[in-house]
Amino acid sequence: MTNMTYRIRVKKGDLEVEVEGDKQWVEGKFEELTSEKSYASVTVESHAQAMPNTLVEFLEAKGNPQKHTELITVFAYWLLKAERMENFNVKDIISCYDKTRRAKPSNANQIINSNVRYNMFAQASDKKEGYMAWFLTHTGEQFVEKMK
Repeated sequence: MTNMTYRIRVKKGDLEVEVEGDKQWVEGKFEELTSEKSYASVTVESHAQAMPNTLVEFLEAKGNPQKHTELITVFAYWLLKAERMENFNVKDIISCYDKTRRAKPSNANQIINSNVRYNMFAQASDKKEGYMAWFLTHTGEQFVEKMK
């Protein structure tokens, strides 16, 4: 089964709001955002993005990245979009390596911190399962979406 992510962008003047998620939630949020009379003339852009069934298929669709910095960014995107995981920790990333049977880096935390410096990730305010947690930034999302 293919997971579908729906995204609607509402723009009025300098104000732009984008919501993304499953179809029912996005449509409900759209109704909420446009229910006020002041939003009568909004411009709406909507599209659905299909996610492959497995992480391995997703890596193939993204050109099978080999660099750990790129691979971990793709993993973070998968965790967010396919598994609905807003924040991730190093255990989640290692689990992705296991699922894809890829060789793990000797220090995944170091690579994650490198991606923080490149603005791909940002540190979450709370820990996850006792471990430091991060989230994928808009820059990180765009990076993965532009891959092959």
